[in-house]
Order: sequence, then structure tokens, then C-alpha cells
Amino acid sequence: MTCSYTPWHADGVENGGLEWVDPASSPSGVPKGEGAYYLVDCSDGFRDVRWVPDRALAAAQVTPEELARRAWAMIPVREPKVFTAPPRDSNGLVGLDEWVYLAKGEWGPKHKRVETAGVWAEATARPQKMTVDPGDGRRPVSCDGPGRPYNPRLPAHRQKPTCSVKYLQPSFRQRQGNAYRVTVTVTWSGTWTGSGGTGGTLPPITRSTSFPLRIAEAQALITKD
Repeated sequence: MTCSYTPWHADGVENGGLEWVDPASSPSGVPKGEGAYYLVDCSDGFRDVRWVPDRALAAAQVTPEELARRAWAMIPVREPKVFTAPPRDSNGLVGLDEWVYLAKGEWGPKHKRVETAGVWAEATARPQKMTVDPGDGRRPVSCDGPGRPYNPRLPAHRQKPTCSVKYLQPSFRQRQGNAYRVTVTVTWSGTWTGSGGTGGTLPPITRSTSFPLRIAEAQALITKD
């Protein structure tokens, strides 16, 4: 439900200022606080002139979209936790796939709901794509999902990565510790729903993490019998 508030001058009463409690109900005649009379018109059909305290009006005038943006900013979308195969503490090989995949639980929707004065909104962030910049000057590789984890219990010929990069040159000539600087970026889309049947989209969020990756060239060993 959403309501609009139009300033209203009740008969013989100034619109703004302090509203005093009826002495019959409160002998001390203590004022209720700053506020004013408003014509309150709500989406559920309610319509009446009411005294509305300033604080309540400020809260009631918040729109679902404003709450959605607040909720969006509160969703804990962090840098992606990334694994590779071979692992980053060992060398990958020229010409072979370097698997890239996210940790378990990294690829899934996140929600946040905010409510005040009867107005509510819920924002939802969903991961849409992952890109891998190999750090060797080539264009980033785009992946539709979090990447398939490598299973060390299965033979290599029975496994195929869904997100990987392949290097054509070893990394020994790179400046940063003889390693390529890989950057993995996850893009999250945003949607929201709110009170009164409202809803829409929110600006995308991107989070990235970078790490060094060493790539070596396989050497053939020839022996004589």
C-alpha cells in the first residue's frame, strides 16, 4: 500500500505547528509534537484528513524504489573466491587449459528487504556472468556460470572445463614475479519488488579479484637405452 499526503487546513485550526492533547484526556495538556493536517489518500481506498507528526510523514513519504536502493546497497556482494587447476601455487603449462572456477556457494542469488512506515521493498542480486582476463594482452574470456570444479579423483580425459584460459607463451618474461596477472570479474544483475505492486531493475554490480599465475613450457626428455 502507498499513500499520498496533501496539506490540509482544518476548520479554524492552523495547518502546522504543535498539536495539543485534549485536556480532558491529558490534564497536563502536553503537546504531541510538531506536525500538520494532511489529506491522506491511499492505494487501498483509505481517504481521510489526519494529523500527521513530522517524523511519521518523513517516513511515510519514502517510496518503495527509494527503499529498494537502500536495500541494494546493503546486499553483501564481495570479491569472488576463485580456484584454478592446476592450483595457483604450481605451474600451469603452455597449450593446456587452465581451469577457472568459483568456490562452492559463490554463485547464487542474494536478497535484502527494507521496510518502514508500511512501505517495503526487497532487492535481489543474481550473478549473470564471469569474465577472466588472462593478463597476456588478449581479450577476457566470458563464462556463463561459475566454472566447473576440477575433480582430482577423476582422470583428466574424463573432465572438461566450462571456464578456462589457454596460454601460448610461458610467463617467465612477465614483470610481476614471472607470472601473468589474472583478473576474474563477476557481474551481478539487480531487480526489486515493493509494496503496491511496484518493482523494477537496479544498476549492475561488478566485483573482481586478481592473482598471479605462472605458466611454464613443457620440456620433452629423451633418453637412450
